[in-house]
Amino acid sequence: MRSLRRIADSGIAVVATIHQPSVAIFNSFDSLLLLKRGGETVFFGELGDESYNLIEYLESYQSTTPIKKGENPATWMLTAIGAGSAGTADQFDYAHAYKSSPLSIDCTKKIDSLNETPGEVITYPSKYATCRRTQSKEVARRLRLIYWRSPAYNRVRLLVSGIVALLFGSVFASQRVPQNEADMNSRVTSIYITALFLGVNAMNTVLPVFEMERNMFYRHKASLMYDHKATARAFTLVEGPFILLAAMVFNLLWYFTVGFAVDAGKFFLYYLFTVFGLAIFTFFGQESPR
Repeated sequence: MRSLRRIADSGIAVVATIHQPSVAIFNSFDSLLLLKRGGETVFFGELGDESYNLIEYLESYQSTTPIKKGENPATWMLTAIGAGSAGTADQFDYAHAYKSSPLSIDCTKKIDSLNETPGEVITYPSKYATCRRTQSKEVARRLRLIYWRSPAYNRVRLLVSGIVALLFGSVFASQRVPQNEADMNSRVTSIYITALFLGVNAMNTVLPVFEMERNMFYRHKASLMYDHKATARAFTLVEGPFILLAAMVFNLLWYFTVGFAVDAGKFFLYYLFTVFGLAIFTFFGQESPR
């Protein structure tokens, strides 16, 4: 409620539906629209200091029991108008009384005045409040924090990369140099299988993470905070370092165990292949929940 109060103090109108709040919360509102059973208006206007206007208005009717010292105005007003109960036949009709009250007359006059002299049409230079650069920057910053606070997701990727590399690499540990065509085919097949294992795992692990963020994105998009392009750019930037790290863990444990050529160019070319493979499956997993 303090956050809503700060928003209202900044000049933005805040409309809230609230049920039997505390005294402090109730008195923090500027205006009140009080409805009785059936949606009929009982009071509409400024609350005043310590709800003075509301109390004065309701107590102006003889059927109203005066408020006690220290009593919550929110609870008192509901009791006074008979809210929450079926009511009785001889109960005072506060809604009917409001229609002929000065409050209702002033409200109607104000509405008529606004309709006769409409204010300046508000226009905005763009659909979103900030530029694309700011959107991407802020979304990326939030996602980096989310990824940092989700160690389980990132640990699983690194752990699976190491396990897959050691599991398949151990098959060739005793025969690091292929002797015939069958040995070469076995290594080529292992390259395909390890890439598939890593890719499918990356796709499956990113699904629940992205699905949760997708729901957040829909809420933010509806509020015109940022568009899908900012989200796509942010996920690409945030996922990048983890993909590079997972690919490096796999390559260090797999490349030399299998007995591939000890050559920096070939090592980093295979590393690039692994990075692209992980990236394709990871981003495909992000696209699936959309």
